[in-house]
Amino acid sequence: MLNEYRESCLTVELTTVPRAHAWAVDVQDEGHGARVRLGEAELVVGTGQGADVVLRDGAVSGRHCAVGVLGGGVAIRDLGSRNGTFVGGARVKEAWGGAGTIVTVGRSTLVFAAIDEDDDDDPLPPALPGIAGASAPMRKVAAQIRRLARHSAPVLIAGESGTGKELVARALHEEGPRRAGPFVALNVAALPRELVESEMFGHERGAFTGAVARRDGAFREAEKGSLFLDEIGELPIEAQPKLLRALDGYEIRRVGGAGPGRPPDVRVIAATHAPLETRVATGSFRRDLFHRLEVFVVEVPPLRDRKADIAAIARHLLGQMEPELGRRRLTSAAIARLLVYDWPGNVRELRNVLYRASDVAVASEALDAPHIERGFRRSGAPPRAELSPEQARSILAEHGSNLSAAARAAGYPRTTFRKLLEGA
Repeated sequence: MLNEYRESCLTVELTTVPRAHAWAVDVQDEGHGARVRLGEAELVVGTGQGADVVLRDGAVSGRHCAVGVLGGGVAIRDLGSRNGTFVGGARVKEAWGGAGTIVTVGRSTLVFAAIDEDDDDDPLPPALPGIAGASAPMRKVAAQIRRLARHSAPVLIAGESGTGKELVARALHEEGPRRAGPFVALNVAALPRELVESEMFGHERGAFTGAVARRDGAFREAEKGSLFLDEIGELPIEAQPKLLRALDGYEIRRVGGAGPGRPPDVRVIAATHAPLETRVATGSFRRDLFHRLEVFVVEVPPLRDRKADIAAIARHLLGQMEPELGRRRLTSAAIARLLVYDWPGNVRELRNVLYRASDVAVASEALDAPHIERGFRRSGAPPRAELSPEQARSILAEHGSNLSAAARAAGYPRTTFRKLLEGA
């Protein structure tokens, strides 16, 4: 059937891969994952016993879709599923794609990857504590975290704002030998400049105006555990020598304290959203402190580079919102709508959109594409890539030529959807 590919099916133009490469599909299903090799013989994806790739997802049909290799890429074919198969934000009957193509079925995602012929199957590792998603970029981060967790040297976590750097720091703590100790987080950028040293190292009574009692700082609170210093690039230059001395294992001393301090028993994990090298070049960050912090560096990829994680992250966030907004679940169309946006605000922006979508859904447990659309609209963010006329026609056909129903399913106003059809 895949060799009967027709010109009318939706084509997803992504990475072109040499034919010498083999193909695999990374499956993320209800928090579980696996890598499955593909061949010219198509594989059926579904929840039924006759499926070649069996999912646990209750929103997936028994025989949901079929995937396989076609020429220099991969082909996807819907098998009459009840909830649809989505590629690039559109519901499709047949589609062709390349490396990085993301297919949404129910609440699960399939991500196609080009692999070497001699690669072994690569099952996804167990999820890290507190981190949702197991895309290829996050598998690399997870492997790095598990490797670095056993060390005691500082780790610098780099990544855009909202990518979840504190969650990575907590995972480093939980995976390491200090897990029984405290995890203390301190946002350097949120502290008044004159109180940074006091918050980090503590102070003696009378050390400065307002110091009415002796106080332990974050280093002492994190004793035998881990200290997370967020936005370390904002650390005032005058406080940097004292942090360097602590990182070198010499001492921590309260502000206003006399005599020698004591060696710290703390693992320091720092994070930054801006390259520290830039601050070193401008003289606002000490070069020796920079080199002391960057013993190990973990790069957290932005959400646009791990879109295969969006469904899992969204479900995790909705679970956190449940006590306030009630139980919510995402339809396939809603997930498809989330996948076509680039998320400049990363996970933090995704949380906001889901919060607003849940609010406008009122009594509806299911969040559909129109709810997501309204969640986007309130933030002024562009909700999607534009549908092609061919995609619009396909959606219209699937809804029995009912223009209003097709427009609702696509998440477009009726007049806008009609204009898309007229452009075909």
